[in-house]
Amino acid sequence: MFLAAIDLGTNSSRLLIAEKQGNKLLPVCRKMQTTRLGSGLSANGRLHVQGKKATLLAVASFLEIAERYRAAQLYIMGTSALRQADDGAGFCRELAAYAGCPVEVLSAEEEAYYSYTGVRKSLSLSDRILVFDLGGGSCELIWQSNHKVETASYLFGALNLTEQFFRHDPPQPGEIAEARGYIQNLLNRSALQDKEIVGTGGTVTALASVALGLSAYDPGKIHGYFLPAAKVQEVFSKITAVPASARALITGLPPARAPIMPAGTLVVNELLAAAGAEGLVVSEEGLLLGRLYAAISQA
Repeated sequence: MFLAAIDLGTNSSRLLIAEKQGNKLLPVCRKMQTTRLGSGLSANGRLHVQGKKATLLAVASFLEIAERYRAAQLYIMGTSALRQADDGAGFCRELAAYAGCPVEVLSAEEEAYYSYTGVRKSLSLSDRILVFDLGGGSCELIWQSNHKVETASYLFGALNLTEQFFRHDPPQPGEIAEARGYIQNLLNRSALQDKEIVGTGGTVTALASVALGLSAYDPGKIHGYFLPAAKVQEVFSKITAVPASARALITGLPPARAPIMPAGTLVVNELLAAAGAEGLVVSEEGLLLGRLYAAISQA
């Protein structure tokens, strides 16, 4: 039996198809399209018109794939952009009518819990981990304390941080410093101390791809890869020295992610610095797999 989950994110829309084998889920198909649904959201409070069109097209293509797999269940989720936008509820109704499936707008806590579940189900890790899920609109931190899952959500996703602070391409030193200060002022450093850091999300997997010099994206090489903090800093220096057009040519970097990669990498850099960590474990899995595990546990 196959299950499908769609994530309608601030910067991209993603699909995961997984096969249920007993109480385990085996991912068999992943797709991602850059849709920029939340572009301009922090300035005007509404979803981007072209982003909505791109998201509808992405959902249409994802539904075709789910149909080919004869997915027994389909789950569609919205995250940061759809939580914040004034027209988010209306667009969800439009999507639900088109897809014939409800669109769940996840709270920050639900998003964090599913991300944590997806990571824990796919990697062998200690209870000392802190997972961060860095998206286009927000960044969720998730960890365990006294056998309870704790979460914190911050509005410094890669897309909205870019739009808020980076007015030049490449960003100027003053803009970087301003964005860094914004992140540092928001972070709860105590949550990060004495933790093994695990990262998931498009920025994190792209960083791993660049660090590994992958000419073709390979989830098998990325999932579980330990990304040193020094390598994150090295990539940050490289990508902030050139404009997005040159960034898009860097081996391993998805071209569509080039405009927002400096801001996303800055977030990763600051999280590692706040934790005093030597690096992070990269997880290909997260929200989508976690949502499907929640579904089979309730069946």
